Order: sequence, then C-alpha cells, then structure tokens
Amino acid sequence: MQIEHLILFHKIASEKSISKVAEECHLSQPALSQQMKKLEDEVGLRLLDRSNRGIELTESGRAVYRYFLQIIDSYENMQEEIENLKSYNGIIRIFASHVVGQYALPCSIHKMSEKFPNYNFALSTMTSSEVTRKILDDKGSIGFIVGETQSPDLVCKKIYEDKVHLVCSERFYKGNQLTLDELKKFPLITLVDSFSSRRILNRTLKQSGCDIKDFNVLMNLDSIESVKASAIANLGFTFLPYMAIKKEIYLKQLKLVEIPGFTVNYDLHMIYKKNEYPYDAPADIIDYFISIVDETFC
Repeated sequence: MQIEHLILFHKIASEKSISKVAEECHLSQPALSQQMKKLEDEVGLRLLDRSNRGIELTESGRAVYRYFLQIIDSYENMQEEIENLKSYNGIIRIFASHVVGQYALPCSIHKMSEKFPNYNFALSTMTSSEVTRKILDDKGSIGFIVGETQSPDLVCKKIYEDKVHLVCSERFYKGNQLTLDELKKFPLITLVDSFSSRRILNRTLKQSGCDIKDFNVLMNLDSIESVKASAIANLGFTFLPYMAIKKEIYLKQLKLVEIPGFTVNYDLHMIYKKNEYPYDAPADIIDYFISIVDETFC
C-alpha cells in the first residue's frame, strides 16, 4: 500500500471530488481514478461512492480514513525528523501533562534551546496517561507526568513538588482559612476528571472522609483558564495547582485559602525509556534538563 495513494485518498475524502483533486495535483481524472482503484484492490473493499453530492466514503472508506490520520501523523513526524538529521539538527520531542506543559515547562525549554542550539525542542500537552503511552511507544524522548508510573520499562524521577490550593477572589471570601465542612456551604468550581489535579483532589478528599459529591459543585469545566476566570469573577472557590495560579496570586486577582490539616500534593515526575537514553536525546540533554527544571519552571 503506497503512502501516495493514501494521501490522494485523503484529499478526495476532504474535497468530495475526484476532478478537483486531479486538477490540484496535476493528474488526469482517469489516472487518479486508476490509483484509487489500486488502493481499493489492495484493501479488498470499495472505499468511495459517487453520489449527487459528489464523492462519499463507504463504511470501509471511513475506517481507512480514520487510520490514515494516524498514519500521516507518524509519516510527517518521520519526514520532519529526517530533514532535521540532514541539516545536522535533532528534534527532541517532549510530552507533558496539560498543566506542566502550559504553565511550567516553556521557560525550561527556552533554557534548553540556549544550551543546545543544534537541537529543536517540540512540546506537546496531553493527559499523563497519554504521555506515558507516547514515551513507551518511542514517540518522544522525555515525558512529564503528575504522579508516578509503574511501568517497568520507564525511568521515573520526581523533579518538582507542587500543591493543589484552594483559591478564590478577595471579594468572594474575606478570610484566610476555613474547614472542609465550611467549604461545603460555598459554590465550588472544578475541573473535569480528565485533569490529574481533579483526580488527586477526589482521592485526597476521600482520605479525609469526604466526597466531591458532598460539595456544592457549581460547574465542571474543561479548561484551567475558564476555572480561573470564573473564580476571578467571584463565582466561587476552586482547587488549582500553584504553578497554574502564580501570576494571578502575584497580581492579587486570586488568593490562597488554607484548609487546616488538608494538603493536596501535586508531584511532577520526568519519565524516559529505561536502560538506555533515546537515540534522539543524548544523555547530556536529559541530565541537563533534570538539573535545571526546578529552578527554571515558569
């Protein structure tokens, strides 16, 4: 199965027209149709249907289309890496959980770029479980996750200690502390469960004999910026990692409220493949990263 045939198939599926794609790619329509016929023969199923609305994908075509998106992502990454190698540059792919990737790592990566100018550093954010899977699958060199991984194939080093704090605006609550029982009387804005900080909060509450369902949850949001904006607008309390709210605390848009005897740890770990450093991340890069992370987190 040729990647060129799959690329043309993707274009046809997007444009819903063989003629448009043929013109765009400087091919005759019969030649393009013949290439699609070869692809269908290789798959063993019909992929395209002609209709009054143009070209439509069959059920088999939709399946091929979904997998093609994964294939082309890997193919483009390979081409990018090969081009970097040709120009004597390496690309260091870094995957991080959303909070650390968005709020903490940019300054560290800038420092790394200054130290290793012949390398390009590419950062992508996703859930901690996705980060772990990417590193295990050799899709990247270095990962940053919340909590630890139990994978025997990965080195997992704790590199930063943070806390999830209860915060609100100055106008919303005048005091500096309250108990968990008192907190239940106020509206609470939370992140959805896909965020590590939310899952850690749930677990810590249960260890303290509480459940998130016991609280007056006003909203479950899928963006830290949305949660912060809601708290700044005096809509309620929220729990967020300190690294995500440092600026707002400094600007006095939010303030920390202590809950005596209640601490939510938010420890960050760096992961990479065990027994050997990844081929595209020399040992000195990983060692230097470890040495500067704590001081350069934004």
